[in-house]
Amino acid sequence: MHITVSSSVGAGKQRRMHRMFQPDGRALFVAMDHAAYMGQGPSYAGGLESIAAGRPDGILATWNIARTQAALFARSGLVLRVDGGTSELGERSSGDVGDVLCNVDDALATGADCVVVLAFPGQHDEHLSLRRLANLCAQCERVGLPVMAEVIPGGWGQAVPWSIESVAQGARIAAELGADIVKTVCPGDPAEFSSVVAECPVPVVALGGPRMKSEDDVVALAAGVVRAGAAGIAFGRNVWGSPDPASLLGRLHRAVHSGD
Repeated sequence: MHITVSSSVGAGKQRRMHRMFQPDGRALFVAMDHAAYMGQGPSYAGGLESIAAGRPDGILATWNIARTQAALFARSGLVLRVDGGTSELGERSSGDVGDVLCNVDDALATGADCVVVLAFPGQHDEHLSLRRLANLCAQCERVGLPVMAEVIPGGWGQAVPWSIESVAQGARIAAELGADIVKTVCPGDPAEFSSVVAECPVPVVALGGPRMKSEDDVVALAAGVVRAGAAGIAFGRNVWGSPDPASLLGRLHRAVHSGD
């Protein structure tokens, strides 16, 4: 399995993609960017160290984690969250995307290998997030910085059902607008995720969503989507919410890279 990178893409983007994806074309990302809008995330008192000990291939990080924990996560690819500016503490619409909070030069200054933004195809105001994604992709293309689109069909309010069909369509839209990686939901049977992968010309990684009942369920989802052709996973709460993230990451590495 190889990472899908167009031959027309510059050396900078190719190098950064290979910092995140292993030679098998897969990556295990840990999403630690929730705290910017949820106020919840891995603890600075030991939680980050346990995640780093698990050697994730990449992390999705807030601005603060990126700049203060650079040494701790030096061996992991950095995917910088560049949108936000709204929180669950106040009122917001399900499609509220906020602004891009830092520009491309800011992202490069942190050593980012990639940036990530949300996209809500199917939401009533989808043009806001889709135009923002397209504009960011154009800016990043000029400097060789990959873009990850976090695709949530219909927004958090699910204005359209989270079906395999809507997820596949949303992933394809994000890729056509310039995203280099798509992070999205896996509704239903992980085996059906193959339909999403088949319709998307760039690597697709599955997000983990709310806390699952057991860590066996977490590992099973990772193994299932990879068997279906996903390029990996980007799990957050199901990793940093574990009593032992390093141990769980060992299991997830095997699920993503060895199929165990």
